[in-house]
Amino acid sequence: MNTRAPTLCLLPGLDGTGRLYRNLARRLDADFEVRTLAYDSRRFDGYSPLADALAPQLPRDRDFVLIAESFAGPLAAELAGRFPQGLRALVLAASFVSSPLPASRLLAGVLEHLPATLPPGLLLERMLAGRGAGGELRAELQAVLRTIPTEVLRRRALAALRSDAGKALASLQVPVLYLQGTRDRLIGRWAGNQVLQLARDAELRRIDAPHFLFQVATDAAVAAITGFLERRGLA
Repeated sequence: MNTRAPTLCLLPGLDGTGRLYRNLARRLDADFEVRTLAYDSRRFDGYSPLADALAPQLPRDRDFVLIAESFAGPLAAELAGRFPQGLRALVLAASFVSSPLPASRLLAGVLEHLPATLPPGLLLERMLAGRGAGGELRAELQAVLRTIPTEVLRRRALAALRSDAGKALASLQVPVLYLQGTRDRLIGRWAGNQVLQLARDAELRRIDAPHFLFQVATDAAVAAITGFLERRGLA
């Protein structure tokens, strides 16, 4: 491990547990200090309160890099904008910084008045992990979802659909890497293009993967992150 390299802080997606990051964290841990943050599974009051809760967990005595997937994109942008001391880079994977789907705000209005239920398991797995997901990943996804109240998941989904962290991203002085899954059925390519347009210094790398890019294409993701940090003199 390079003790002079920045700490990598992993921000989970919609589940918020960090459990789906285990393989990624294990691989990155060979060369970096890794911290996997987690969200309170009992409540969700919005991105800003969540950023306030997570800020004390960021390194105070060394440089760090924020790595965020999916739901955590707006959260990472807000954290980076509000607590920039020590931040050296930002990595977004299969993510977004503002309303991630066409007609997102209209969809949010509909979702707000529907019962808090999850889509059928098979449909959810196909959307997130594609057809090639292994049994271990499918089982872990279902186990994780059982630990989180569906109302909390709905509130997080609503916040994502209504998110607008574009100004926060545009204000950043650090380099940004966007990882895009070529088989992502949830987040379209326009989300990555928006990051390239807004960020002052950004790179985009496409990886053959579904929305669960970190979980399904871990080796490729680690190589992309490590290469990015090396090019920026951070590894």
